[in-house]
Amino acid sequence: MASTAKTRLIVNPVSANGKTAGRWPPIQEWLRTQGLAFDHVVTERSGHATELARQAVAEGCTLIVAVGGEGTLNEVVNGLVSPAGTVPPEVVLGIIPSGTGTDFVRTLGIPRDCLQACQRLLRAETIAVDLGEVEFAPLGPAAGAGQGLTASHAADQTGRQHRYFINVAGLGFDGEAAERVNRSSKALGGTITYLISLFITLVSYQNKHVELTLDGQTARRRLNSVIVSNGCYFGGGMRIAPHADLQDGLFDVIILGDLNKLEFALNVPKVYNGTHLTHPKVEEYRAREVRVVSQERMLIQADGELVGMAPATFRLLPQAIRVKI
Repeated sequence: MASTAKTRLIVNPVSANGKTAGRWPPIQEWLRTQGLAFDHVVTERSGHATELARQAVAEGCTLIVAVGGEGTLNEVVNGLVSPAGTVPPEVVLGIIPSGTGTDFVRTLGIPRDCLQACQRLLRAETIAVDLGEVEFAPLGPAAGAGQGLTASHAADQTGRQHRYFINVAGLGFDGEAAERVNRSSKALGGTITYLISLFITLVSYQNKHVELTLDGQTARRRLNSVIVSNGCYFGGGMRIAPHADLQDGLFDVIILGDLNKLEFALNVPKVYNGTHLTHPKVEEYRAREVRVVSQERMLIQADGELVGMAPATFRLLPQAIRVKI
């Protein structure tokens, strides 16, 4: 029998290297003492949060809360979007961050402490934020072993797949680093894990020749990464797109150009305060649609999750989802 609660929390107990399982009981108790009427469900596998979010919408829940990291949040978001590509207007997304990555909440100003973030669920304030959608080729056998088509991915009749993202997506070096992060235990936390993966990836990574199209304007060039940003932060606190605005109807597109390994390494510290944009080989654009084509292998991440390969098309859905702040 379906629950009558209008608020549902989707809890990923293995997020934050399993720490969320221990954090959940005090979160649940605190919310009960505050008088919030809710029920909760627990994820059991990759892609499950998407299924649970779809079920919550179908059962009439109007506040659906992701309890976990960036991956959990991404799965929940994908479950809230209908097959028509819209989120029901009565549905609001809530976030209780409990993972190795808490980058999206940094942009929103939601506390990264679980119990402090819970207080936001009791407030009436919401904002409508943009969503991104990326269409891509499926992963080949050499990448992302075990990452087949899940409930978080949708495929069209050509076999190409698409996925929604709420924070940041990217491809090139960014995708390779995300693949390595996702294979790691993340026991050292999001920032350190990402930095270690970043520098290991740098040793062997070669920049790619691409055809890049921004809102119909095409250029061919050699580059390191294309970062398509809705939010400001990724990689455990890197301020990759300091001018990004969740409500402006535009992606902030950061192009890391043909940087050599030394140039890249020396500029990593600057990303944390956003001053990397001053480098002559780093460019910032704004666009509603981004297309990247390459004859070389380019992996794609969406909200930190490895999803597919180029060719890829990124599209912006303006103010498509309401979020509790």
